[in-house]
Amino acid sequence: MSGCRVPFMTAVHKYILLILDFALHGIHQILIVFSLVGWIFCETRMLNLIVLTLILFSWYGLGPILSKANPWGYCVITDIQWQIRKKLGLDSRNGGYAKYLADNLLGGDFDETRIDKWAAATILTCTLASVTTNLMYGSCSVLTS
Repeated sequence: MSGCRVPFMTAVHKYILLILDFALHGIHQILIVFSLVGWIFCETRMLNLIVLTLILFSWYGLGPILSKANPWGYCVITDIQWQIRKKLGLDSRNGGYAKYLADNLLGGDFDETRIDKWAAATILTCTLASVTTNLMYGSCSVLTS
């Protein structure tokens, strides 16, 4: 009886990991899009600024705090997702999600340093836009009510 149970648990475990991997892709996509455009709408400005602050803290604060080998650009979500993907045998990436996304969407093998610089410039630009719009126009979000 225990011989039948182990493969079943392995299949269920793999299925759960696949669902988590898919969900983390979705979370990444939502965060990327929200980071890029959330500052535009008064209802989401304050939340956008909070999200961008958390992303910047992860990228430039958590890596050194957690003593990661490559501390700058560390993302908690990416770290968890790469651990899941390694368990699934899908790949053994150590790089960032931006490179993964560029490689898979555009079908290339892009230079990670260049992609990381582009991602950093983009997030800093969005943060500047978010800070500026929050200061100049305020927010009509329920977070500020």
